[in-house]
Amino acid sequence: MDAVYYDPYDHKLHDDPYPVYRRMRDTAPVYQHPEQGWFALTRHADVFAAIFDWQRLSSAEGITLEGLPADIQPEMISMDPPRHEELRHFVKRVFTPRQIELLAERIEALSRELVASIDPSDIDLARDLAVPLPALVIAELLGIPDRDQLAFGGWADALLRRDQGVPATMDRARQASADLSAYLAEIIAERRRRPTDDLIGALVRAADENEGMDDEELLGFCRLLLIAGNETTSHLIGNGLIALARHPDQRRLVTQDPTLLPAAVEETLRYDAPVQALVRTASVDLQVQGTSIAAGTKVVLVVGAANRDERAFVDPDRFYLHRSQSSGVGHVAFGHGIHHCLGAVLARSEAVHALAAVLDRFPRYRLISDPVEVVHSASVRGPVSLQCTPE
Repeated sequence: MDAVYYDPYDHKLHDDPYPVYRRMRDTAPVYQHPEQGWFALTRHADVFAAIFDWQRLSSAEGITLEGLPADIQPEMISMDPPRHEELRHFVKRVFTPRQIELLAERIEALSRELVASIDPSDIDLARDLAVPLPALVIAELLGIPDRDQLAFGGWADALLRRDQGVPATMDRARQASADLSAYLAEIIAERRRRPTDDLIGALVRAADENEGMDDEELLGFCRLLLIAGNETTSHLIGNGLIALARHPDQRRLVTQDPTLLPAAVEETLRYDAPVQALVRTASVDLQVQGTSIAAGTKVVLVVGAANRDERAFVDPDRFYLHRSQSSGVGHVAFGHGIHHCLGAVLARSEAVHALAAVLDRFPRYRLISDPVEVVHSASVRGPVSLQCTPE
């Protein structure tokens, strides 16, 4: 058997990474890239342990192989304690689960409005629902004017679809980063001139009153919400719709019993995670399964591989809604520990309501083209488009 080769930028890998992940778990669970020298962990136990091990595996140099741009604002996702914990504690006082619960009715209404407006002769569930819904929700939460939402979609897309082998994508990402930061800085300044009750307004007030977050950190948090909360939630919805279309027996269970919708979302997170990989940097020399990793080396935590590990999940390549009742092991799609996703509650709510709206109107939708074209990204996974017929 040929040696396994893993390149997170490889377009062929993006089409279906799971056979490569399985070979890595079986033959090279602590994989080292032969030219670039970074390592990748693919087994659930190793990824799970690494997510918690911030003392030895740092986020401070960025969570992608490219590292942090010199001009980027500080973001919690790329921080270690103690500052990470201070900012997270501050943000959690404003961005609360209760606040997300209050948004649930609005999320449901937006989902149903978007699905109701779909032309049955021209259905693209990515274009018509999965992409616009998170953008609308985040925009309302933050208080971004409707006229600017299209620009945010473009910035998020450029930032997430970076490819080291395609310089033009890196140039677009740098320009998008600068444009986004400039826009958010103006929004923050406007909130000081004219206070509002949206999330940015609340964060500005809390920061000014308590000095819990400076303007650069405030801008970084808004960037994080707009990018991480937008594109990844779109992919969660899209991947869920694909999985249900490919598994009509499981879709039938949901249409017959909508209380299974949260289980469908959890299984999507495990089966086809919207975030496929996160990167850490070894802050000390360490060993994983007997393999030495030197301080300063990048380590890729392959979330998508860990969530399909047969050592942790029974029949992991099966999409199965009752899995939570058969296994006590959880997926790592939202991370754990200090970096557990702050927007997890919001993402789950959007996905549940989006799937419900589609199944109510198109309970037997079918993919027109399968395999589905997916985005080309080293870190996220989801459909470019999702053309369907209502059957």
